Amino acid sequence: MKRICFLIPDGVGIRNYLYSDILRDLKSEGFELSVWHGLDPKIIDQSQLRIGFRPESFPLATFKEDAVTQLFRESTCYARLLRGQEITSNPTILSNWHNGKFSFQKKMLIKLSELLGGTFRKYENILQTEKLLVSRLRGSQAYKIYKKQLSEIKPDVLFCTHQRMPAATPAMLAASDLGIKTVTAIFSWDNLPKARLAMRPDYYLVWSEYMAKELQFFYPEIKEDQIRVTGTPQFDFYTKTDDIMSREEFAAEFGLDPEKKWVCFSGDDAKTSPHDSSYLRDVAEALADQQDIQLIFRQVPVETTARYSKVLEDFPKVVHINPFWEKGKYWQQFFPYPKDVSHLVNLAYHCATVINIGSTMALDFALFDHPGLFLKYDHEKNQEWKTETVYRFQHFKSMDGLDAVGWINSKDEIQTKVRLAIDHPDKIATDRQVWLKKITVDPRVQPASNRILHELKNLI
Repeated sequence: MKRICFLIPDGVGIRNYLYSDILRDLKSEGFELSVWHGLDPKIIDQSQLRIGFRPESFPLATFKEDAVTQLFRESTCYARLLRGQEITSNPTILSNWHNGKFSFQKKMLIKLSELLGGTFRKYENILQTEKLLVSRLRGSQAYKIYKKQLSEIKPDVLFCTHQRMPAATPAMLAASDLGIKTVTAIFSWDNLPKARLAMRPDYYLVWSEYMAKELQFFYPEIKEDQIRVTGTPQFDFYTKTDDIMSREEFAAEFGLDPEKKWVCFSGDDAKTSPHDSSYLRDVAEALADQQDIQLIFRQVPVETTARYSKVLEDFPKVVHINPFWEKGKYWQQFFPYPKDVSHLVNLAYHCATVINIGSTMALDFALFDHPGLFLKYDHEKNQEWKTETVYRFQHFKSMDGLDAVGWINSKDEIQTKVRLAIDHPDKIATDRQVWLKKITVDPRVQPASNRILHELKNLI
């Protein structure tokens, strides 16, 4: 019997893999399954409640990289960002480099990485430096311990649930050196231009042909036959009719009026959209006199509502629905409960539209053919963070030539665009289905879990 081990280095892979059909489908096909993780054990309990069985679990120890290894990694990241900026002619790619408040040691590391990365920005030099990084990882304590543990787990395939976690790199490298086939999935539609492809497995699972081309564009050393187009499990949940509550049930649970049109404002994190509370206020004010509309607010799950508290106090009719997440001090301690999966499905199904700053929620809503609305105006004339810059980010190039979302270009347009999305959804974001199918394989045709199962079966 063949064994597949899912390496889950942090909370990013929980919903897509521990709550989706993938483990259940693989089990039904006769595979032995293991989960190798450093997560809160409660997460495995929640997975069991969702999928009906408990996969074998192994603890994943974490190790801090030494300064030289970090310098190699960060300098190659910076060099790839410089190269990415050059080959795309898009200066916003460098916005993915470090910014914020750091310790003195971290600032020095970043500065050295810039100096070193700037000297070998040519593609051939980047590859040579990454070989030095791999050589250094093979000498690390993490590599040796992971290699020993993999010899005990004995998987035929090691599947890392996302590509961007440096701590997972020595584990994947150890697996390759043991002759174990390695696979990773690109987690999000905006990941590839960010130069954070931390590992080099045998195979990469991507959302679409568009992403497959993007992967080879930024990483030409990756061969075409290493890339598999599967879609992403995060959209499979929208095909599950069992998760959909009746409008009356959903309204009763969250204090909504089933007779009104529901509009969702979904918040981003403070770094991505620092002025979200001001935008929520704008939307609440613009819709205050619309008696047939009820505004729902859901903040990004890893944040509290602290920066929105005054807006919610001033507009008590805004219905705040808190995400169903466990929050912790460290990232590994944050995780969604299965109920949050159902909650997102019902928001997208029952709400007429979603408003935000460039979120993937527009894709979630498109799965039920509901238009998304992107806010595209600034609050302060000379503010450093600008929506004009945000929408030049490389992943928004996927919208070029398409009427993918409705654009709200000023506060004065909010009510008009929301009414259009509610009353005439066929006249706004008219290419939303085209855009959705460009970004991801349509799960309504074939779920990603089925495609991933097919690819994993073919690897063994």
